[in-house]
Amino acid sequence: MINDQLTVFLDYLAYNRRLSPNTCAAYARDLNQYKAWLDRENLSFTEVTANDARLYVYELGDRQYAKTTVARKLSAIRAWYDYLARTGIITENPWQDMTAPKASKHLPVTITEAEMTKFLDQIRQDTSPLGLRDAAIFECLYGSGLRVSELVALNLGDIQKAAAFPVLKVTGKGRKERMVPIGRQSMAAFTAYIDKGRPALVKDTEEEALFLNFLGKRLTRRGVNYLLDEYIKKGALKFRVSAHAFRHSFATHLLDHGGDLRMIQDLLGHESLSTTQIYTKVSAQRLRDVYLQAHPRAHEK
Repeated sequence: MINDQLTVFLDYLAYNRRLSPNTCAAYARDLNQYKAWLDRENLSFTEVTANDARLYVYELGDRQYAKTTVARKLSAIRAWYDYLARTGIITENPWQDMTAPKASKHLPVTITEAEMTKFLDQIRQDTSPLGLRDAAIFECLYGSGLRVSELVALNLGDIQKAAAFPVLKVTGKGRKERMVPIGRQSMAAFTAYIDKGRPALVKDTEEEALFLNFLGKRLTRRGVNYLLDEYIKKGALKFRVSAHAFRHSFATHLLDHGGDLRMIQDLLGHESLSTTQIYTKVSAQRLRDVYLQAHPRAHEK
């Protein structure tokens, strides 16, 4: 019965709470991990006490997960027990007062404008079908600030050229759509890829995905990060970053050049302005670094 209810619960998260497929998949893994622990402890979901819940939190801590990972795992479990309580399967929720550890607020990793220009210029030297694709991918990540999951979900029809300026129709978190401008260099990379690169990769004329792998299938998030790692190994960047750093750099560079915070919030698809405000701290740090390096009276003699 519980396994059936767990399937119904995950469907509820997807269709009623409109959580993304990636979040639902993470919740499923977290709950299956929790269930495995209960099995080892000879407990069922309905037998857990508040003390058992605390023991599980301690166990997660012993495994040295990141605080954000622990917070997500506990969020999945609390949501599951809330569901069990609402449906009458349990009468008392042992997790209702359990809190997650506070996550450390690390400043996002960014790539400087000079490093970004060097990286993109190096990629654009390859005019093979895969090279044209990669140039369009990284120009888009930096030029429009998309999440990697949003980028790989793009279809050909999501590039809209009929507007006053070209835009991307992006489906973000919670399946919310937003329109994001496409810069000139990004549009040039898109055009070259669509005209000369994608036709050489596509195997099925019915395939709608914009970005294809060498098999002609939709490129995945893992595939994008693999491509980035390969370019870093070739010296395109001097340090290792994830593809998400291009989104961070997009926002930080906009702010550095006078972009309005609420405009940046809309472009990024952030639900809350407080999420976007982290980039003001990045820019303040960069401003301090430039001052200390450049001003003749910034240091004591």
